[in-house]
Amino acid sequence: MVKLKEPGTNTPLLTGPRSWFGSFWMQLSLIFGALYFVVVGLGEFYMGQYLTERITQDQGEALHQRSQAVANALAESLHERDREIAMLSRLPDFQSGPLNSDWVEPYLDEIQRSFPNYSWIGVADAQGLVQASTAGLLRGADVRQRPWFSGGQQGRYVGDAHQAVMLERLLPPQESSEPLRFLDFASPLRARDGHVRGVIAAHVTLSWIKEVIRSAQGGADQLNGSEVFILDGRGEILHPYSAIGAALAPFSLLVDEQPYAVTQWGGTDQYYLTSALRVRSRTETDLGWRVVLRQPLSIALAPVEDARQRLLLGAAALLLLVMVLVYVLARRFSRPIEVLAEAAHRIEAGEEDVKLEMNTSSAELQRLSWSLRSMTNTLMERRRELQQANATLEQKIADRTEQLYLSEQHYRSILEDQTEIICRYTHDHRLTYVNQAYCRLFGVTTEAVLNTGWSPVVFPEDLPLVTAALAKLSPDCPTVTIENRILDGQGAVRWGQFNNRATFDAQGQLLEVLTVGRDITAQKLLEQELSATAERLQDLYDHAPCGYCSLDEQGRFIALNRVALSWLDCPAEQVLHRLGPTDFFREDDRSKFSHHYERFKLEEQSRAIECDLISATGVKRRVSVSSTALRDGQGRFLMSRSVMHDITELYDVRTQLRALVHEQKAMLDNDLVGLAKFKDRRLVWKNKALERIFGYGPDELLDQPARCLYLDDTSYEEVGREAYPLIRSGAHFRKQVQMARKNGDAIWIDMNSLQFSEAEGVSLWLMQDISEMKQYQEQVEHIAFHDPLTGLPNRLLLSDRMRQAFALDDRMGGMGVVCYLDLDGFKPVNDAHGHGAGDFLLKEVARRLQAAVRANDTVARLGGDEFVMLITPIMNLAECEPILRRALASVREPIRLPSGEVVQVSTSMGVVLYPKHGRQPSQLLALADAAMYEAKNSGGQGLYISP
Repeated sequence: MVKLKEPGTNTPLLTGPRSWFGSFWMQLSLIFGALYFVVVGLGEFYMGQYLTERITQDQGEALHQRSQAVANALAESLHERDREIAMLSRLPDFQSGPLNSDWVEPYLDEIQRSFPNYSWIGVADAQGLVQASTAGLLRGADVRQRPWFSGGQQGRYVGDAHQAVMLERLLPPQESSEPLRFLDFASPLRARDGHVRGVIAAHVTLSWIKEVIRSAQGGADQLNGSEVFILDGRGEILHPYSAIGAALAPFSLLVDEQPYAVTQWGGTDQYYLTSALRVRSRTETDLGWRVVLRQPLSIALAPVEDARQRLLLGAAALLLLVMVLVYVLARRFSRPIEVLAEAAHRIEAGEEDVKLEMNTSSAELQRLSWSLRSMTNTLMERRRELQQANATLEQKIADRTEQLYLSEQHYRSILEDQTEIICRYTHDHRLTYVNQAYCRLFGVTTEAVLNTGWSPVVFPEDLPLVTAALAKLSPDCPTVTIENRILDGQGAVRWGQFNNRATFDAQGQLLEVLTVGRDITAQKLLEQELSATAERLQDLYDHAPCGYCSLDEQGRFIALNRVALSWLDCPAEQVLHRLGPTDFFREDDRSKFSHHYERFKLEEQSRAIECDLISATGVKRRVSVSSTALRDGQGRFLMSRSVMHDITELYDVRTQLRALVHEQKAMLDNDLVGLAKFKDRRLVWKNKALERIFGYGPDELLDQPARCLYLDDTSYEEVGREAYPLIRSGAHFRKQVQMARKNGDAIWIDMNSLQFSEAEGVSLWLMQDISEMKQYQEQVEHIAFHDPLTGLPNRLLLSDRMRQAFALDDRMGGMGVVCYLDLDGFKPVNDAHGHGAGDFLLKEVARRLQAAVRANDTVARLGGDEFVMLITPIMNLAECEPILRRALASVREPIRLPSGEVVQVSTSMGVVLYPKHGRQPSQLLALADAAMYEAKNSGGQGLYISP
């Protein structure tokens, strides 16, 4: 109960119940609690947003780095497979020998064992028949319809993933349930004259992708819940197989290749942190693959959720403590104020005898009590004054109402005389007033249209437009202007402009709309004519056979027609007022155009300038730019009016003509290619390069027979038999021939010829000295087939020599010996004296082994300290035993290192015989290796011959 007492007594003035929740101190506690909750909530929101952004960025960058590692690993592996097939296609035996030779299939099997993901490697001839393949699969099959065969005939080919067509039923069953899918790698097999003899191809299974991904991720299939997807050039999933057909990330992410993004995949509600990268494989064919990594956003942001929960728990505990403290303090200080509030409520109810007194020590509350008593007396006095003023005001209102009526009559007469259409209608579109202009235009009377709708005068097709515009009227937007078609009294269609002003009540409900309109038919017809003219001019501007543009003082586009915009291949909003022509020029053209434009702004008109315009997608075209300047009244530059013509074809023709002239001049005066005209095989014209190539002085070759340029009669007659029938038929003849300089030295010449005049028998010959290229080819072949340290044949050359030697043994009825050996004691020397000493020891052993064998035998190094000796032909084993003993003894002799120290090693040899122990090189090498270990374990003289 709240008690109000008279001063100096204990008699309560008023009593009454109080609501506990309405008490001042409780309200103050709730206010403080709410403020605290808002502050903590804002802090938690800011902290959550900050942590979310930081962790999303860190996790996104980490995901991007992993996707980059996978993309680089895939690109490198694709490039490696493509390079391997290309190197195999350049083997010398493929240039001339039969494609189904005995050595081909074992050699392909050996390559397949070195890289198990090769499911099939095969060689097809030019007619599309498989001549040799791994495990003999598809031998003799017709593969002309396979894409890898047609692509491989043209050059190095990489085919995208596809399911097995011919191999699926031939290959052994797979461990997984996935169907076989292959990548194709192919390369042409060319003869020495350059024509295609066939195609070598390999099928690689897509299980290779799993190994590459696992290797790129440090051996793990997944990291932190992330998933790896491989997409082909069409955006379809290649890996994993279980995800094929699943919903993908937004296409813009896959195309734009952002570092990372937070996206929804398909129609799911779950968000993922996603990163996509293109696989740039450096192969002849770009497959357009993309690597996409995704990680559930809930996993990436788990630390944020944990921090947020901890913050909320601490804030809740502190909130409870603050509210209790505020409640206690507020309850103590709010009691005197509540006493004053109760007294004020009594005074508000009309009581004039309320006395105010509070038992409080606060001087401020005492002053408040005195102020309330004074305010009460003042309010009562003003109440009496207000009653007297109300009586006076009622009389003034009556007088004012009479004046307003007279004014309304005056303004009504003005409205009736207006030439503009004026009407009023209610919220349900019933007309309450129309002026005479309205009646004259629509051929009606006032009495006929009042309380009817206005819609019949609106052209039916425009009625939805008018209704939708009027629906936008609101207290915040009380006016709307509409232009629409109307039907006049004769049914003719006219145009009107109507300004609508709405009136609303206090609750915001529409009361009435006042409409003022005017006939704008003539203006609309003029606008339509102007619009049609503008459209024709704009169409001519946009579709002109050239590009129109305007540039501001800084050289930025401020206007472009559609042709110019299509050349830039960018949206207009990305170009206008942001970019200029220099953003689409090459670096050298930019400086040229900038210098030209600065000078142009000082002149009235510029000369045409040519530059290469490169679109945003990389399309290049040659353009010629001509401009005129637009200036203000003081002559200041405002903008340019520029025309761009696409002169790409003209530029290409000019370039070709210049190149042709240059080539013709170079053909006559060049120092590289010799030119000669022969008539009846006698020289009638030549250039300086021909004399330099063959070592003759000026004009020394004129009228000389062609025979003086050849090494012998045989080559001279052979070229004549091959060349002249071809060139007489109109074809070109080309061949690489060894010819003779004046001093007798042999040189390699690449010759081309064609016939000028069949009647006169004149032919033109182009001759180029390719001796250095031939020498370089021999060096490259030596590097490819020899060990770089010792210069001995490597495994590839050894396999080739074994096949050739065994074929000779079969014809002669002889046999061959394969001796596999390694060095005992080599590792201690290498560890004690360093790798340089180890390399010196290996080279010395290689020299001694070569000295121990015969001239037609082969010593090869397979790697490390492993060597192979091929001794053939022999008729019996006794012939090779002295060679083997000599090799054993020479290896055991001490070796003086470059440092002066002397070391000693020995060797263990394993020996097998051809054809007794096997016929394939790989089989014999494996048996010889096993025999070598028998020699190590036997404790004998280091030599073991397989029985």
